[in-house]
Amino acid sequence: MSNTPLLDDARLTRNEANARSELIEIASYHLELDLRDAMDLERATYPVTTTLHFTSTTAGADTFLNYMGHTVESVVLNGESLDVDQVAGSARILLPGLAEQNTVVIRSQSYYSHSGEGLHRFVDPVDGQVYLYSQFEPADARRVYPNMEQPDLKAAFHVTMIGPDTWTLASNGVETDREQLTEGIAQVQFAPTKPTSTYLTTFLAGPYAQFADTWNGHEETGAAPVDLRIFTRQSLVEYVDVAELFDQTQRGLTWFHDQFQVAYPWGKYDQAFVPEYNLGAMENPGLVTFNEAYIFTSRATISQHTSRATTIMHEMCHMWFGNLVTMKWWDDLWLKESFADFFGSKAVADATNLPGAWQSFAHQRKAWAYLQDSYPTTHPIVADIVDLEAARQNFDGITYAKGAAVIKQLFHYVGEAAFLQACQTYFERFAFGTAELPDFLEILEEVSNRDMHEWSAAWLQTSGPATLHATVEPTGAVTIRQDSTDPLTGETVLRPHHIFVSIFTLDDNDQLVSSSESEVIIPTGETSVIVEDLTIPAEQPRVVLVNHHDQTYAQVAFDQASLEAVTTYPVIDPHSTAIATVWSTLWTMVRNATFSATSFVRAAAKLANSIDDVSMHDRVLQQAVAGIKEFAPEGQRKRLTKILSTALMDGLVQLEPGSDRQRSVARALAILSQDTVSLAAEITFLLAGDETSELSPGLQIDDEMKWLLLSRLASLERIDMIRLDDELTAAHTATNELYYRTAVAALPDQAHRTALWVQVYNGVDAEGTPLSNAHLTATALGLSASQPGFLAEHFQALLEGLMFIWESRSNNLATRTINGLFPMNHKPIKGGPAVQEKHPVVVSIDAWLAQYTDAPAALQRIVVERRTDIVNRLVAQATKF
Repeated sequence: MSNTPLLDDARLTRNEANARSELIEIASYHLELDLRDAMDLERATYPVTTTLHFTSTTAGADTFLNYMGHTVESVVLNGESLDVDQVAGSARILLPGLAEQNTVVIRSQSYYSHSGEGLHRFVDPVDGQVYLYSQFEPADARRVYPNMEQPDLKAAFHVTMIGPDTWTLASNGVETDREQLTEGIAQVQFAPTKPTSTYLTTFLAGPYAQFADTWNGHEETGAAPVDLRIFTRQSLVEYVDVAELFDQTQRGLTWFHDQFQVAYPWGKYDQAFVPEYNLGAMENPGLVTFNEAYIFTSRATISQHTSRATTIMHEMCHMWFGNLVTMKWWDDLWLKESFADFFGSKAVADATNLPGAWQSFAHQRKAWAYLQDSYPTTHPIVADIVDLEAARQNFDGITYAKGAAVIKQLFHYVGEAAFLQACQTYFERFAFGTAELPDFLEILEEVSNRDMHEWSAAWLQTSGPATLHATVEPTGAVTIRQDSTDPLTGETVLRPHHIFVSIFTLDDNDQLVSSSESEVIIPTGETSVIVEDLTIPAEQPRVVLVNHHDQTYAQVAFDQASLEAVTTYPVIDPHSTAIATVWSTLWTMVRNATFSATSFVRAAAKLANSIDDVSMHDRVLQQAVAGIKEFAPEGQRKRLTKILSTALMDGLVQLEPGSDRQRSVARALAILSQDTVSLAAEITFLLAGDETSELSPGLQIDDEMKWLLLSRLASLERIDMIRLDDELTAAHTATNELYYRTAVAALPDQAHRTALWVQVYNGVDAEGTPLSNAHLTATALGLSASQPGFLAEHFQALLEGLMFIWESRSNNLATRTINGLFPMNHKPIKGGPAVQEKHPVVVSIDAWLAQYTDAPAALQRIVVERRTDIVNRLVAQATKF
């Protein structure tokens, strides 16, 4: 700790960042990371030498660096050694009395991370090998090297890494020199980067296996061939589907060049699949990092392959949106994430042969957006980000999925040609710099001749979703009405929508198929429009489906006849997002207590196997299970479990043996069996079976399926610790170790579970060793996997310790701890839906919020959102339909 409190302040405000960017321009960073002793697990730190060259507009001014390392050993500014005790704190380093041209050299020691933030160190349980990788967004580069941690202060990075000469050492740039320092130790230098933000720098070190290929370039843009590499742990080599990964990468690079007409500017294109990763992936230019869950060690469904390809394309889009042109500050995070989410799905749909990209976007990504937009913590797509803590919490369903849905609407609103021309102009105008919302809108207005200010005000600067209703008059006329109130301001917001409205009627096979369609434009400010050219059949089942092709961001409200039809007959429309819109709407209604969980489960049991899309089929089954366990009244759960489990057991036999949908059925049955003794026999039979089983012909009981079943049987006391130990010993991989931790935590012994609860709460295991991010989450998952009352018994202790948790560990670990231990399932109190706000658990949460009004906003946000989830479930259970 320093003598100056400001130097210990980890918060960086927008105002501070703006002031610093007006004063400073950075020419370059020169970084040296010495990782030669990384295999010594007793060493918690590693040496870093950082040299910055920068200018100051005001001679004699002061500035500061952000740094959250272990120790600062020396600070030399313009040749003068500064008193470390006076200028270095736990979060900042003061640089006083600047010249116009400045050089600062800092020697320090930084921590190896176990939280997935900063430079993460992982030991592979298979072979004991040590692997390192970095993750910095939004502001964790300061955990590794001193810097000016804000996106608009871009610089060239000259990186040197020292480590074992048998290791892969990689960074953003290509390797330019390798020198043998001592026996077994090499020093590697990398080409300087183009101007890059600190959060996009990256480091990889360890005995990673490598695979290589080449993308042949793009003649139209003059893009040169690009070297491609894939990295993964040695123990995963046999599972890497190299041909598919390189094929998708090559297809993506060609497609994005066709779209953007701007050559890829980052030299090589590496992709590293790393362990214990907090995210799906990160777009570091030249070296993208991915969660190694995308290396499928168990049988993967086609929807998992589509999901991985979408992530690959999402990160590739960032090479232009985010890396080439970066937001000035985190208010405009959407300027990269919304675009990448949209183009990620579009690239998979256009450039690969994988199915279901837009269907998954409609019923998974947008479901995340609708949920986030329903919380009291909702915010506009362009958010008000006052500091880095707010930025960290803004990586949510609104910034990503809602923003992407709005971009999809904008794409149709201005037209494909105008939109892509705007992208090209944007990249050319702001290349290697930063931009803000008005910059993109100005360009879009130039090329489209449309007023983007009105569009922006309606879509980007308001909160909450619209609801689109279809009203059918006795004459057969259809009117579409939109209702939309900004929950933050209470004002009516009437956004423009460009949609399709379709009529679905029964065919000869009693299936609902599209029989007529009309394109509808709802102008800004309009509450309703009459739909032309639709044929409404009289006196027969029909559906009026609003937003048929999912071209806008809005929730849909079914009229009664449509609701009855979609819960009675299967909707057949394999080449559109109609089925996704139907089931997404039904699930939203369950969460909002306007449609009973009982009716949803009955419909899913009857109709789910008519859904051909694997991802959607799996999601509907998972929602049916959640409907029983979270939203259905307790008195109905036994009967609903019987209905759904019967349908699932039938599906195991009736669906194609070994198919993806059969696997989804088996997963759903295993999850349904949680705390359901009546299903113990079925789960036991599944675990003991093989692909010849009459119960589940063709179903592969691989590691993923085996441990899912083991965890459920552990929660039902059908297996013990000895069996779990034996299973892990038989195949001790990193993934299986996480499965094992979950299964062990699910064992019902109260003393055993309480001890594990304390470990998660404190963030350390029984020996006092900090739990990694992945180990903490796996243990918490097991604690919630059986005996729902267990977490509730410890709820008061959790509330009392929230501030301790938040202050004693990183943001990521604190968030994982709180969400993992928060008890979500409770019985409603008597009195119906209206009194659930007075539920003792809700009252306790409200008391905490009232007491800790000065708690960090990010922590308050977590608590408010969990409160909302609990109330929604209580209200749904207490509502009589």
